[in-house]
Amino acid sequence: MTINKEFSHLRLLYIEDDEGIRSVNSRILNRMFQTVYEATNGLDGLEKHEKFHPDIIITDLKMPLLDGISMVKKIREKDKKTRIIITTAFTEEQNLIDAIELDIVRYIVKPLNQRNLIPALEKAIEQFGNTKKLSLGKNITLDVENSILINKDKEFHLTKKEFLFLELLTKNAHRVVKYEEIESHIWYDEPMSIYSLRTLVGNIRKKFNLEESIQNISGMGYKMEN
Repeated sequence: MTINKEFSHLRLLYIEDDEGIRSVNSRILNRMFQTVYEATNGLDGLEKHEKFHPDIIITDLKMPLLDGISMVKKIREKDKKTRIIITTAFTEEQNLIDAIELDIVRYIVKPLNQRNLIPALEKAIEQFGNTKKLSLGKNITLDVENSILINKDKEFHLTKKEFLFLELLTKNAHRVVKYEEIESHIWYDEPMSIYSLRTLVGNIRKKFNLEESIQNISGMGYKMEN
């Protein structure tokens, strides 16, 4: 199974209460996405969503503590952007109606396989493909497709960490992005130190004249004000 590598940086949360199914499908998803979080039930899923702010959620429907539809309803109270795919062993009319009302990308009947998972993921990432450039304000634009920052007429090629940091803050503009989110999004394959983060941010601020735009919220994280 594969998807366009352009979207492999998207963060995915997979929620499934069956340990065996979760283990098998997580291995598959980890081949497609750089960052895959796992949750074991609806309450755990809510906590992981609040902590990591994933781009895509794949969730089971029938789960202990909190079912999939109830969990998605709570998520949709605050988050209208995350793309959500529901998986279930049964097709029930009321669940299909609820899924439509909650802006669910697709309702998949288990088991997950190449025929049903890939089309659902491709549909989920369509909206991300439409966002090629992000505005940082003051005539500064982030070219997502080419990892380039455009300041007026000048183009600057970004390192991987510079791009991931600016992309994360820009997509979450005016909201504090916590240290834990930054670590999981940028240092997903190695531990992050506060020194390395401050060095990265300091270089970005100075290099691209973003001293006023990138704000440090003491003890919490960073915020982009454009």
